Amino acid sequence: MQQTTKKTLDAETNAASTEAVNVLSAFDFERARTALLRWFDANGRTFPWRSEPTPYRVWVSEIMLQQTTTQTVEGYFSRFLDRFPNATALAEADEATVLKYWEGLGYYRRARALRSAAIEIVERFGGDVPERFEDVLSLPGVGRYCAGAILSFGFDRRAPILEANTTRLHARLLGLRLETTTAAAQKILWRAAEDWLPLDSEKRRKPNVYRRLNGALTDLGRLVCSPTSPKCDACPLTDFCESWRRDYQDVVPVLKKKAETIPRTDVAFWIERRDLFDDGGNDGTRCGGSVCDVENPSDVLLIRRPENALWAGLWDFPRFEITNEAFRDALDFAADVELCDRLQRFLEEEVGAPPFDRRPGAVACTIKHAATRFKITLRFCRLAGASPILSSPKREKTLFDELGNDAAPQVSLLPSRRSKVAEKTRTPKTPEPERVAAEVRWVPLADLDAYPLSSPGRKLARFVLKNVG
Repeated sequence: MQQTTKKTLDAETNAASTEAVNVLSAFDFERARTALLRWFDANGRTFPWRSEPTPYRVWVSEIMLQQTTTQTVEGYFSRFLDRFPNATALAEADEATVLKYWEGLGYYRRARALRSAAIEIVERFGGDVPERFEDVLSLPGVGRYCAGAILSFGFDRRAPILEANTTRLHARLLGLRLETTTAAAQKILWRAAEDWLPLDSEKRRKPNVYRRLNGALTDLGRLVCSPTSPKCDACPLTDFCESWRRDYQDVVPVLKKKAETIPRTDVAFWIERRDLFDDGGNDGTRCGGSVCDVENPSDVLLIRRPENALWAGLWDFPRFEITNEAFRDALDFAADVELCDRLQRFLEEEVGAPPFDRRPGAVACTIKHAATRFKITLRFCRLAGASPILSSPKREKTLFDELGNDAAPQVSLLPSRRSKVAEKTRTPKTPEPERVAAEVRWVPLADLDAYPLSSPGRKLARFVLKNVG
C-alpha cells in the first residue's frame, strides 16, 4: 500500500513539474518584461537602499530584511548606516556596539554574521564588497538569494533572486502545483527567476535593467500578487499567468505546513546587590562581602546570554524556563522546587552569592512575546523579601530613546565584573550543569540603556526604570 502511494505521489510530482516546465518554455518573456517595467515605473516602492544602491548599503539592507518587514527596517537602516558607514567601520566595531544598534530587529545572529562578514571583506577584499558571486556567497550570513540581491541591486549584474514574494509570483505565473520548498519546485523556480533576466551583453542591455527587473518582480509579488486575495485586476501580467487562466490563485503556491508554535513560560528576576549581600541593616542599603559596593546597593544583575540560547550574546535579566507543567500558569513560584534549585545554584555558583535560601517573590509584571517557534509568557519577579517596587513619576527620555544621538555611550567601555564561580569537586563522569550566563554584571540603573538587551529584556528594563524610587 505504501509503495503504491509513493508511486502515485511521484507520478503527480512528475506531471506537475512537466506542466510547469512546459509553461516556462513557452513564456513570452520579452513582452512580459515590457509590461512589468512599465508597471514598475508607475508603482515601484522607494527605499533608502534603492535611492542610493551602493553594494555596501544593499548588503546591509538585505541582511536586515531577512525575517523583518521593510517598514521596520526603514526605522533602523539610516541610523545603522550613520554609525557604520562602510565595511571598515563595521569591522572595527566591537560586537556589543553592533548588537546595540541592531536592538529591536531580532534574529541577532544576523548582526553577528554581518560584523563577521565585514571583517572578512576588510581582510580579503580590501574593504569593498566583492563582485564575484562565489566570493559574495562565501561571506558569513549570505545565502544564494542574498548573494544574488547584492550583485543585482548593488552592481546591476545578471543574478536571479528568489524570496517569498518572487517565489509566490513565479509559482502563480507558471501554475506550479508543487510544494515550493521541494527540490523539484526550487529547480523550476530558480530557472524562472533567471529566465526573467535578459542575457548579459554590455553593448546591448540598458543600464539598471537587472536592478529594475528584480525590484519590479519583488514589488509586484508584494503589492499585487499577495498571499491571499491577489489583486489580479491590477496585475500587468495577467495575460501571461497560468494561475489566472486556470483559476489557481487560491491553491498556488503550495506551501509547506507551518510548524506549530510551542507555548512556554519563563521567569526572569529583578535582583539588586542588596538583595544578595545585605548584612541585615535595617535601612536595606548596607551590604556585606567584597563583591558588593556600598555606594551602589541598587545595581541590578544582568547576564549575557550563552551561545546556542535564545538571544545568544545579548544581555538580559536572569531567566529560567518553567519545566514543571503545574506551574506554567502560576503567579507564585515559591513552591516550584526545580526552579528554586536552579535559581539557588545560579546565584551561588555563577554570581558568588552567600549560600542563603532564596526563592522567587511575587510576580511584578508579565510580558507575552514570540521567539522562533516559541510563544512565551514571561513572568518578572523580585526575590522573596527583596525591597518592594516603588512607583515613580513618568521618567524622562533616556539615551536608549535617542540612540542616534552623539551622546550615546560607548558600550565597549563599560566595566565588566565577571562572576566568581564556586568550584565544586566532581567526578569525571558527572556532567557540568548548564550555565545560565556566559557572563554576569552588576549594572547601575543609569547604565541599563547602554547595554544591548533582548527585546523582552528591554521591556523589563523600562519597567525597572519606571518603578524605582
